[in-house]
Amino acid sequence: MKYRSIGVVVALVLAGVGFLGIFGRIVSSFAYSSSQQSAAKTAEQKLQQGRHIFRFDTFGDQAFWGDALKLHQAIEGSKFGGVGPGVSPSTALSVGLKVDVDALPASVIQALKNGEVNLNDPAVTLALLKLNSVVGVTGFFQPDGSLRSIGIQCALCHSTVDNSLSPGIGHRLDGWANRDLNVGQIPQPKCASTASRLTARPIGAIAPRR
Repeated sequence: MKYRSIGVVVALVLAGVGFLGIFGRIVSSFAYSSSQQSAAKTAEQKLQQGRHIFRFDTFGDQAFWGDALKLHQAIEGSKFGGVGPGVSPSTALSVGLKVDVDALPASVIQALKNGEVNLNDPAVTLALLKLNSVVGVTGFFQPDGSLRSIGIQCALCHSTVDNSLSPGIGHRLDGWANRDLNVGQIPQPKCASTASRLTARPIGAIAPRR
């Protein structure tokens, strides 16, 4: 009877040790899983942050493209306070600029499919800039809706689209070289005054005065 009681006690002790071991593993597993989830969440946040910088950060270069080169004036055209005829979506697409279809409202997408959007109207270019849908290009607007400046991002050269809606309009492909981009032609559409003199030369020859 005595030995049986000892055996029962030993069995209970061993069972308790085993339970504690299993419980400890479960706790460790939860802690490790929580750590993994935290690391994954941080990585996702960094990915999203980097993507946003790549797609939308101009790093202040609108001081050159807008303030110095006055490129925004050529884009909007004299009808909207700029100079010349303005730059239509057709012209922009012809020099390799792209439009992100995911930034467009469903109504605009449907209108494009139906051929109801005038792609020869510079007003449509301004509307696309306001939607932040031109890949690698950001328009800075005045409170009255006029274009104040223009800036470019990494994505201008290092992103393209899949042409899922039409040539030059589709879902973004970040990291894909834009092989259609004619960089030398982008600043050239009919700027005036100082801008016209600068844009008469290839973009690589343009440098701000020191």
